[in-house]
Amino acid sequence: MNKIKIGIIGYGAWVKDAYLPGLKRDGRAEIVAFSARSETTIRLIKQDFGNTVDVYKGYDDLLKSSEIEAVMIAVPDAVHSKAITAALNSGKHVFYEPPIAHTRELVPQIIKKLLDAKQITHADLELALVPAIVKASELIKEKSIGNIQIASIKLQSNWGPDPNQDINNIGRLSVWYTHVLNVLLDSSPKRVLIMDGYGTKGRRQSQSTGFYDYDGIWGELRVNIDSAEELTINIEVVGDDGNILIDVLTGELKLRTKSSKRWDINHLPAIQPYADWPGMHESITSYLNAIESGEPSFANATTVANLHLIGLASEESKDTGTWAKVKEINELY
Repeated sequence: MNKIKIGIIGYGAWVKDAYLPGLKRDGRAEIVAFSARSETTIRLIKQDFGNTVDVYKGYDDLLKSSEIEAVMIAVPDAVHSKAITAALNSGKHVFYEPPIAHTRELVPQIIKKLLDAKQITHADLELALVPAIVKASELIKEKSIGNIQIASIKLQSNWGPDPNQDINNIGRLSVWYTHVLNVLLDSSPKRVLIMDGYGTKGRRQSQSTGFYDYDGIWGELRVNIDSAEELTINIEVVGDDGNILIDVLTGELKLRTKSSKRWDINHLPAIQPYADWPGMHESITSYLNAIESGEPSFANATTVANLHLIGLASEESKDTGTWAKVKEINELY
């Protein structure tokens, strides 16, 4: 079988630590081209790959190559909307990092472009593919802890403040983390409430909490990106007969019920060694599966559109100080 010809836009740490190991492990794709903006990065690509790949100064030229079937995009947030739009216009299959745009004004425009695209589009929603999360969603459907009351995600990191941004922290991170809540609860929230911290210039506060109304089941995302602690991502799902705890980074899944109060502990990590982040191997494999099958991936345009609409509702809640309704896709038109 011929390998899928891949062009990669960008050559930063994420490409080197996540994309390259993921593509190498899967084995079904061949990297044939890179694009980069700086001469320093271009020299580095040539140093690392020699004459085995084409190197372009900008992604527009890469996207004109008839040899390339699919692209993967890893660029700064401020470039997302332009790079994604150019890739969609090329007709090539597209793997990209959320969010789809760095301003509230641009988000609806890129949503429409994604929904209109005919090729495979795949957002890197890798966390939902972590086996511990997949297993927990199955246990919840089986009512292993009874009727669900609340699902909560707590993210702590020492990434540091991200000032002068137009999109709030919950709005940006909700693409990944609200998606995890959606997968666990097999639903999507109807309204959102943001309780923001303060002290960082711009809309993106380092400490923030989002509440989500899943028709009476409550979702919660608590974020602190300027913590004294190192990175942790923990999930708790509470039912009326027990609870589930997940350590996303290690894949530890714990369950207990009222009738069996000793923790039942399982270790269900993503494929290791991680391609820099849990679920990345699985996400890249899902993208290549979609290209080979011609069927939309789990991280398709409709899924991404709905997640960004949840993010936009968080922006409305931030502005109004109250619950904001999540719009339907058809309300964009």
